[in-house]
Amino acid sequence: MPNLKNTKLLFIMSLLLPLVLKAQDVTNDYVLSEASFKSLIENSPPTVSQLEASFLEYKRKDLATKDAFSLSFEGEGRVYKSNERLLNNFDAVTQNATNYTFGVVRPTSMGVDLSVKAFGEKITNAFVSGASTNGVVLGLSIDLYQNFLGRKSNWTLKQADANLKKAKLEKQVELKAFESNLRKMYWSLVANEEKKILVESLIQTAEKQLSDALARRRSGVADDGEIARFRSQLSSRKANLTSLAYEKSEIAKNLRELLPELASKNIVIDKYDVAQTTAKVFECIGLINSQSSSPLDYSLYDDIVELLIEDNKYEQKIIESYNSLDIKLNGEYSNVGRDFSYEGARQDFADDPRARTNLSLKISMPLDGKKTRTKEITQQANKSRTLSLAQGQLAKINAFHTETIQIISALKDILKSQKETSQYLGQSLSESRKKFNQGRISLQELISEQDAQVQNKLNEIDSNLIIVKTIIDYFSIYTTTPCEFNRI
Repeated sequence: MPNLKNTKLLFIMSLLLPLVLKAQDVTNDYVLSEASFKSLIENSPPTVSQLEASFLEYKRKDLATKDAFSLSFEGEGRVYKSNERLLNNFDAVTQNATNYTFGVVRPTSMGVDLSVKAFGEKITNAFVSGASTNGVVLGLSIDLYQNFLGRKSNWTLKQADANLKKAKLEKQVELKAFESNLRKMYWSLVANEEKKILVESLIQTAEKQLSDALARRRSGVADDGEIARFRSQLSSRKANLTSLAYEKSEIAKNLRELLPELASKNIVIDKYDVAQTTAKVFECIGLINSQSSSPLDYSLYDDIVELLIEDNKYEQKIIESYNSLDIKLNGEYSNVGRDFSYEGARQDFADDPRARTNLSLKISMPLDGKKTRTKEITQQANKSRTLSLAQGQLAKINAFHTETIQIISALKDILKSQKETSQYLGQSLSESRKKFNQGRISLQELISEQDAQVQNKLNEIDSNLIIVKTIIDYFSIYTTTPCEFNRI
């Protein structure tokens, strides 16, 4: 009896297992629609994370440029000892010394560096023991030429700001391109689904034709050759269906690579409305055709070019100072106290501080032409790079608009021709079926017409897909085109 119970249990489990697996498959289904891409992108897939990392690098550079003018603390301490031999009683070799300094330093964008520091020093030699000095010093350093009134600092800050703005726009453009790539994959899946529906209906037709032919053979009307041709047609239709399944798996694989969140999901296309989508697409086509020239207001590329030129303008000014004079005026004003110990020096500073001033002028000037040659080459290289990038970007957006109009016009003509062909083939096929039933044409002729109609319908789906992809590509350049199909 235990063995019988175990057998029954195993039998029940074998019946339930397919249901459990099927339930798991349903749980793992992901219903994909264009609207779902928004949340998928917000979950930061690898491509989006890379774009964010690139933008943050520009943000870091911008902050690092501003950090150069931040308030900072500086401190230093030193101890010195020596047992050197005295050569005579007047040899003032320092036997030991200690000193320290600490305070705050504030570089400014006006070409002026400010500092406030406290200091102390103590020296023992042949003449004095523990001679101490301490006090407070106010420092001022002024750039009198390269960064006079902060002009170079101002260029650097404006250049960093332009680069950050450009990086923000480039991030938006790249995100739109990523979104466009996902949308094209989605509509490829939709086209695949439309083809699948068509081929499945044709398989049903082929099965019915084969069934009718078998019935006719039993009646002695059809021969084995006719049966074989119908079987061949059915096999060909099923092969088409298998090919479409492979095509779908390839698209889904590429989609999962871009969106790891879908890695373990079975992608299922949500309900869609072909007629509604077609209306939206042709609304966009009408808007695009109404633009006689490139609608730069819909694109971010022209703004990127402007910021690129602005970056070059400041870069050229910064390069210009590469071989120029460097003149700096440094001044210090100190109040000090002195005695034979730190404590005494501090007390003297508190009771009767004495003033100390220090003024210096530092000049640096290149004497040969090496830096001049380097500056000229750098300027030429920077100008050429900027010019090529700017011209390339503008040429791209201008040409893309014109080319898109031409491509869409050609595709519309092709699609119109395919629709007309499909209509004529449908009429011809209807007549051919009558003729075949009357024995006026061969089976091969009938199948040939059926194949021609099928291929034309498949081509029609492909043409619609190419139009959709072309419009989506247009949105990756003209990102803010105001039509409904440009929003998900």
